Amino acid sequence: MPQPTITQDRIAGVEAALAAYAPEQGGIEYQRDLPGKIHDWHSHDVHERLVVLSGSMRLSWFDPTGAVQHAAVQTGHRIELPAGTVHRSVADGEGCCYLICPEGGRAAVTTSHPTLAQP
Repeated sequence: MPQPTITQDRIAGVEAALAAYAPEQGGIEYQRDLPGKIHDWHSHDVHERLVVLSGSMRLSWFDPTGAVQHAAVQTGHRIELPAGTVHRSVADGEGCCYLICPEGGRAAVTTSHPTLAQP
């Protein structure tokens, strides 16, 4: 089962992040989640990189044993989500703004997993 990696990114600000992660062709999505916004269990067909520009969220995913793992991510974190990673996120108190950079700049096909247990 694919696993995300979370690292501190040294790139600060929207312009720097766009310069660093914009694909040669294609797009990047800017996502703004208000406090408490839930993106329930889902997966994508492409690798995605998320760059947290402001705020924070709680990311959850399934590890190789099927157990749910959680991580708090905040401003300056970069999340690498391999294709097929089943995950969900909840925006924290002040909300969260981030870039979604899909592999090759192409639109991801998203698959919902509504029958999974909530963490």
